[in-house]
Amino acid sequence: MARNDVSRILWPPARPSFLLKIHVPAEATMEGIKSISSMGVYPVAAFGLLGIERLLYGYVYHFPSHFKTEVKKGTFGKAIQEEPLYWKCFMQLGIYVKVFQYSVCSYDLLKRCTLTNPIWDAANAGDSSVFLDQVTSSQGKNFWAGLGLIGVGQFLNYSVFKALGGIGVYYGWELGYKVERVTAFPYNTGISDPQYWGVLSTIWGVYIALGASSMQTAWIETFWYIMSMKVIESPRGKKILEFLGFTNMG
Repeated sequence: MARNDVSRILWPPARPSFLLKIHVPAEATMEGIKSISSMGVYPVAAFGLLGIERLLYGYVYHFPSHFKTEVKKGTFGKAIQEEPLYWKCFMQLGIYVKVFQYSVCSYDLLKRCTLTNPIWDAANAGDSSVFLDQVTSSQGKNFWAGLGLIGVGQFLNYSVFKALGGIGVYYGWELGYKVERVTAFPYNTGISDPQYWGVLSTIWGVYIALGASSMQTAWIETFWYIMSMKVIESPRGKKILEFLGFTNMG
């Protein structure tokens, strides 16, 4: 409980009678506070760090002229300033912010979660037969399902890059380059934003295959990517920005 919250309980002195009947040991209260605090720090930090990538994409999508101006000014660093192709500047920034995504997921999986999967268990046991026993048992179903999701996700990502090329993936059209309209796979399947679904499929596949004890980070990623598809990088997002007055960032 924060100091301000304590002061509100202790003041005014004439408290409601029901508060006088509640007796909570100080030790239990402090343990509860520590527990809540420890639970709350990671989700908030992960939510913010994982959102950086999606907000960057939304920024370039809605304000490409402003992005180009900032590149010329050297806002994103000298190396990016010296790159003559704006879509490659964006690509480089995209690689940089991926560090946040990889770092959060790696920390979550290796430090916060308990992992239960054939590879991990065999390594801990120092016995390769453990791997063979588990992959052929009912416990191996999640492992194979996770690998399947990873395969689907990476195939979608590969297909998007093959169809659009780097210039298409990194908003070449929005940044003023000629980009041909694509109707080849996976854009002829009816799947909207196949690259983003590919990323989500990969993330969920990793967590499921490794048998992670918590899917909290995967859900945070799902939130941000769906927000990108439905709001941040969409006409809805443009309407919201116009409503907030962000219309003259050129």
